[in-house]
Amino acid sequence: MVNKTKILSDLSKMAVDAMGSFSSIKKELETIVKLRVDKAINKMNLVKREEFEVLKKTVQKLAQNNEILKKPRVKKKASNLKKKKKNRRKS
Repeated sequence: MVNKTKILSDLSKMAVDAMGSFSSIKKELETIVKLRVDKAINKMNLVKREEFEVLKKTVQKLAQNNEILKKPRVKKKASNLKKKKKNRRKS
């Protein structure tokens, strides 16, 4: 009975050690894959998410400002056209 218990104890220790080894291997593989992906991304000169968000906000603000600047011009042109039509009718 003692031999069976010792064998089971040894087997359980081996299983625990194997799980620890697999866990370490998994972490090592994740690190290697992450480094390779980062290297590939760096070669592609992709923009980081933070930089993209900042530029997106800037472009949105500029687009809003552009729309604001366009509105008075449209009104002025419309009022100028009305004045020209009135002047033509008078003459």
